[in-house]
Amino acid sequence: MTFSTLDSARLIRDGGIDALSALDMAVREAIVGLPPEEQTKVKRAFGEAMGCIVEHLINPAVRAFPQLDTDQATWSAIAESRATLRARISPNSHASESPSAPLT
Repeated sequence: MTFSTLDSARLIRDGGIDALSALDMAVREAIVGLPPEEQTKVKRAFGEAMGCIVEHLINPAVRAFPQLDTDQATWSAIAESRATLRARISPNSHASESPSAPLT
């Protein structure tokens, strides 16, 4: 995947970070109470999906625009901000803010 604009790459990077955060939360909740073998299978499936997001979305965006590389604090801030925006916006809302709003 290639990106012709910084804004497009930023939106995709941020969306990827948001997706990883959501998947991380989901897998933590999904494995509660499962037998260890099943936990391993679920974690592996989520890990593969998360790896694809990093490999096919986040990394290409950062390669195209190295200024989008982040430290852990920025990554966490993006994940938190996008989750908050997503939680506030309902499907029927016409809010002026959207999860696609750039953060950095």
